[in-house]
Amino acid sequence: MKYSLVLILIILAAVLVLKLVKCDTDYKPSVSFNKPELFHNTDWRIYHMEPDLYRDDGSIMFSYKYLNTTDGTTPTTLATIQSSSIRGFKQVNKTHVAVAAHSQHCIKMLNRVDNSLRTLAGTCGSTGYVEGGVGTGRLYYPYGIEIDVRNPDRLLVTDYFNHALRSVDLHTGELSTVINSGFNHPRYVVWADNKLLVSNYHYISQVSWGADGSVTNIKLAGSLSPGYVDGSFNTSRFYSPLGITRVGYNMYLVADCDNKVLRLLDLNSKQVGPVCFDGETSCTISSQLPDYPWSILKVGEDVYVGMWSKGIYKLSGICGPHNVTVYLDPGQNTATYTLPGCSYTTAYLSEGSYKFLKQCSVYTINVLKSPIVRRLMFVSRYDVSCMLVKNAYNRETLIPSISQQKRHLQTICAPDCNMSAEIETWYKCKNNELTVYWPTDKTFSVATKEVPNKLRDELRERLVGHETEYSNVKFQAPRNRTVEARPNTRGERIHFLLSSTCADKTLSYNSANDLCN
Repeated sequence: MKYSLVLILIILAAVLVLKLVKCDTDYKPSVSFNKPELFHNTDWRIYHMEPDLYRDDGSIMFSYKYLNTTDGTTPTTLATIQSSSIRGFKQVNKTHVAVAAHSQHCIKMLNRVDNSLRTLAGTCGSTGYVEGGVGTGRLYYPYGIEIDVRNPDRLLVTDYFNHALRSVDLHTGELSTVINSGFNHPRYVVWADNKLLVSNYHYISQVSWGADGSVTNIKLAGSLSPGYVDGSFNTSRFYSPLGITRVGYNMYLVADCDNKVLRLLDLNSKQVGPVCFDGETSCTISSQLPDYPWSILKVGEDVYVGMWSKGIYKLSGICGPHNVTVYLDPGQNTATYTLPGCSYTTAYLSEGSYKFLKQCSVYTINVLKSPIVRRLMFVSRYDVSCMLVKNAYNRETLIPSISQQKRHLQTICAPDCNMSAEIETWYKCKNNELTVYWPTDKTFSVATKEVPNKLRDELRERLVGHETEYSNVKFQAPRNRTVEARPNTRGERIHFLLSSTCADKTLSYNSANDLCN
């Protein structure tokens, strides 16, 4: 029996953990942005973009006919390579940029200090598939470039017409092959931890390195055939995917060029989902962009999309950090919080700080003790002379009648609350209006401003037929009379409100600004 109980507790703990990290089984990834705004206008394709490390002023470096940089206003040309459209590039440090001279079939290195160019790898002007140093090695339309995170002294280059991933030594320019299987005109690359995502003709592949040095390349999402299909990686379809950028933990945006949309690649759920713009219909299919998207870049909370012929557009408004404060209800050791749009739940979290990941956003949830205690009160008001209330003879019947009603109101309060045994019922009289307060033990945090509608409705339903009886108070004089509570405009004689006090008894509650000081 003892061991069975332990097993049950372990199972319950496992279920709790799953609630914290797993979405519902019908979870479908999607993300919404504000409508795209033009950031920089051009008349040619934007092949690749990166934050300009050399200028370090928020400018975006981009490749189209030339290698340029812009702050959104005036562009500056950094490099012109004769008879060559530059595709990908990679800033290897603040002063040097490796450039894929696509039409010249080689890799060049730009020095930002003096804007000089030199050949880094391959044989400019000659195509082929050959390993070797500068002037010997051959590429056939190099496309995307990325630093090898396993060895920062090397570059990884997609070799478009050779259907291969090549490696370049940054010091010697030696060109070698990493893997030449599983590709179909590979384009751009981005790291997903220690794996490399590669956009191919109609699919995304994933290159992995084994502990024994082996390299594999598998089709991750999409198909050999074009189309637009969201859903599981196995059934999804793209139409010429190009640029890829990381927007969150295991979340990537893909420029689905010929579909004229962006797509969300969710490695957590292994699904492809839509990317939408606010103000449109529910996010079940990606919103159309102003032009065919080619490149994509996330900087801070903004996403930049390089188009076919209409420049660079900026998307903002969703992919960023979210700081949420959740207050513990007084007397409670745990709190609950549900992330918007998903059943990731911070259930049963005690005081502290927690991080949760939802699509491309990071939620930091701070669970704090409430500085203010909101207590549920039953309240009734009476039209009666304050002189009668102050009369000692009358108080001998008034106070017992108020206490009697407290016992009646307990039947209304249960099972949602109990009349407080800690705080006595009290009353006050001002301007010939008597107000009686019956406190309960039901308390809320500072985040609750009014009695919750569900609780209010349940209490109101239990009061039906009893409201007048349970609110009457008695006076000895004149003539041992009973005074009925004054109804409000809705005919209610017993009202519900939240009374606020400071959790720290050394502080005073200021109702004007709802603060303790």
